[in-house]
Amino acid sequence: MKVVEEMFARSEYTYLSLVITVLIGTFMLPACSVETDKDVTIIAHRGAMDERPENTMTAFHRAVEVGSDIVEIDLWTSADGELFILHDRTLDRTTNGEGDASDFTLDELQQLDAGTWFDPDYAGEQIPSLREVLEWSVNEDVVLLLDLKEQGPEFADRVTDDVMQYGREELMVIGVRSVAQAREFRDRLPNARQLAFMGSPDEIEAYAEAGVDVNRLWLSWLEEDPELAERVRRSGTKLMINGTDGAPEETGKIMSFDPDWILIDDPAQLRQSLKTLH
Repeated sequence: MKVVEEMFARSEYTYLSLVITVLIGTFMLPACSVETDKDVTIIAHRGAMDERPENTMTAFHRAVEVGSDIVEIDLWTSADGELFILHDRTLDRTTNGEGDASDFTLDELQQLDAGTWFDPDYAGEQIPSLREVLEWSVNEDVVLLLDLKEQGPEFADRVTDDVMQYGREELMVIGVRSVAQAREFRDRLPNARQLAFMGSPDEIEAYAEAGVDVNRLWLSWLEEDPELAERVRRSGTKLMINGTDGAPEETGKIMSFDPDWILIDDPAQLRQSLKTLH
């Protein structure tokens, strides 16, 4: 009987030891449980737009300085058929001009001040042409994400011609905004990667079938339906999530969905946040 009692005592001791070990291990885990060891591609949204006037050469240079992997730019067509870089359809917010930007020639656009609105220290910054940015991309070996703000064959012709003449196809990520545009640019620039700026998560599979390499999802979509991240992976494409300031709280939320790419307004802050979380 004494032997049996000792066996039970040892069993209870072993069980209690196991429970204590598990509890200690749990409380000793790092405060952040998101996976940050993964190499994440950082895309500078309109350049380093939190530190410099967006979509200007100084913003693009700063993005590279802080270690961005890709620089995102927005494309429109001028009145004389040239491609230029600007986010808004109108000039009012980020220049000293007014009205629809596409109503002006490239020369007229480049006479505007695209820096003072952000800070007087950047007075005189110009609206860049796509040719200017492509030549810089080639010289500095910088990957560009081209956010195509227009549709149609004429616009596609201009983008293709400029990339082939002044850029390097393998340094391009074509940011498409329709499934038809994805198919068109897969034929036109087959060696460039593609990213879908989709308007709805309902289009994940359609863009994947059209041949895009990366699908962009908004963080708000993922917070509402976390299964979307797995849908992107099942489609055979990579996942990009849009962020804003790259602060630790936001970065932790983004990383919880295990993205491949992050589009961010402040790439320097994002890099710091990733180090902090790690």
